Amino acid sequence: MNDQKPVRGTTRRSFVAGAAAVLGVPAGRAFAQATETVSYDTFLDPASTKDPRSAAQTQMIAAFEVSHPRVKVRVVVDPTGQNGIRAARAKSDSPDVIRVNTFQMPEFVSTGSVLALDELIARDKVDTTDWLIGMDQTRVNGKVWGLQQDYRIPIYVYRKSKFAEAKIATPPRTYEEVGGLGRLLTKGNQMAYGIPLGLSGGIGGAQAFMEFILSSIVAGNTDPFFMPNGREIGFSDKRLLLTASIVKDLFAKKAATPVCLQFAYNELQDGLRAGTVASGTFALYRYSGLKLAVANDLAWAPAPSVAPDDKHTVYGFQLCINSHSPRQGAAWELVKFMISPAAQALAAHGGEVVARASAYKDAYFKTAQAEDQLGWKSLVEARGRMVNYSIIQSTFNQICGEAFQRMILKDLAPAAVVQEVRTRYADALAKS
Repeated sequence: MNDQKPVRGTTRRSFVAGAAAVLGVPAGRAFAQATETVSYDTFLDPASTKDPRSAAQTQMIAAFEVSHPRVKVRVVVDPTGQNGIRAARAKSDSPDVIRVNTFQMPEFVSTGSVLALDELIARDKVDTTDWLIGMDQTRVNGKVWGLQQDYRIPIYVYRKSKFAEAKIATPPRTYEEVGGLGRLLTKGNQMAYGIPLGLSGGIGGAQAFMEFILSSIVAGNTDPFFMPNGREIGFSDKRLLLTASIVKDLFAKKAATPVCLQFAYNELQDGLRAGTVASGTFALYRYSGLKLAVANDLAWAPAPSVAPDDKHTVYGFQLCINSHSPRQGAAWELVKFMISPAAQALAAHGGEVVARASAYKDAYFKTAQAEDQLGWKSLVEARGRMVNYSIIQSTFNQICGEAFQRMILKDLAPAAVVQEVRTRYADALAKS
């Protein structure tokens, strides 16, 4: 969750009146008697006063209820996503709509509890071209199971004052250049580049390490991460060996130090906030809150890669329909609305890099507030690619985190990481 400043409140009634005008619906219709309630599973809490994404979600739902006065939406707050996956495994008929992290999509599909959307997309002529990244890249086992709401790509985040003190004029573009920061920025309790190898945060395992560094290097510009069925590893031993070699070299050159072996999302953010970490590959969805917390002493650049301008893996959240829900018709109407250009424009006000290309025509994107989002949008379009994940992704993340930690702590050869990851993943998959 972003640490954002509180947003100015918009009452539901005042927003509904405005939304009704925009949508061409008489405002009074918004209060017609509902005949169906759709439950919507999401990590965004409508009660939050600090997260602008939550406020945007509330506005989107209010606008939906204006245009569909016989449907009401009940938000099920699911901070870790575990409620949704438990319901899918149990084949429950609720929640009706689940906001699924791309990392988890193969696991959800494997339960048989999410509805393939290809026929509905074709029937209702949903535009399949109006996306920053082609819809085909979201397929699992050849089918579309969710519609993309947003994209997240790693970015390089650094404290401007630290770089000015060290007389560093430009941020690094490659991992080799990141290694060179060790002699300039690592001193005392300050680390040049934090690597989040810890096993906490996210949906489990060393997710931050996988999200920010591992997946982009092992998949490279064209290789798969996992195979389409979500079971077999798709990347080569050569790419995993390269990743292990890069990480070990960053520690050897003291760009990173053993302090960060327990870092995950929050620890890396805390280090950047306190100035004990001068830079790191980090999350664009936490950038705005962190920038406010350090009095604007923060800047971003494209994340480093093996060679300049290599691709980075992109993920995000998709809206999926519970295949056991008796309310699939209303659920589909909610999904379609929430990914419509109009709703996506509302989501953008919350700071997301929204998925629909046409949403960027909204007047909001002409404001100074949207400057970073437009930069991230361009980065997604130019260097982003989506990949397949494992049906036991959190287990894979943990295996990798432990293997890389062991390599650093015991000074093992990078080849040891390849052996451990391959062997342990095969064992875990056999037991799944």
